This record gives sequence, C-alpha cells and structure tokens, in this order.
Amino acid sequence: MHHAKEAHDIRNPPRHAFVLPREGPLAEALTALLPEAYFSEEHQEWRIDWDPKSFPVQGQKIDAFATEHGLEIFHRYK
Repeated sequence: MHHAKEAHDIRNPPRHAFVLPREGPLAEALTALLPEAYFSEEHQEWRIDWDPKSFPVQGQKIDAFATEHGLEIFHRYK
C-alpha cells in the first residue's frame, strides 16, 4: 500500500515496479490499467514512473492492481 497522501517534491522520484513476465495475462492487465507501464529489459520487470501530475490516481491504480493480483510493489530509484 502507498503511504503518501499528497504529491510532494522528490529530487529522485521512484519508479514503481512489479516482477511479472513480459507477456501474458498479468502484463496485459497491467498495461490496460496503466498504459504508461513499460518493461525494463535491463531489470526484467515492469515499471511505472512516478507522475506528480496524475497523483494520487496513479498510486490508487497501482495499489488496486497489486491488491487484486496479490503482488508486491517495489520502489526503484535507478
């Protein structure tokens, strides 16, 4: 679950990440809900860059996806 209630200035904003296969039903569900999600070849995981313009809606969608599919949300700073 995300703990921030409002957007704030972050010098190095995190990327949210899910360890999911590149293709398949979960990948399709993720990109349907969050079209900004992309697969990082380097890290072999799906990432969503933090977007202060869409806060807190983006965080709510990420939380809902994680809860629905029993996934852990990782925060990456690189």
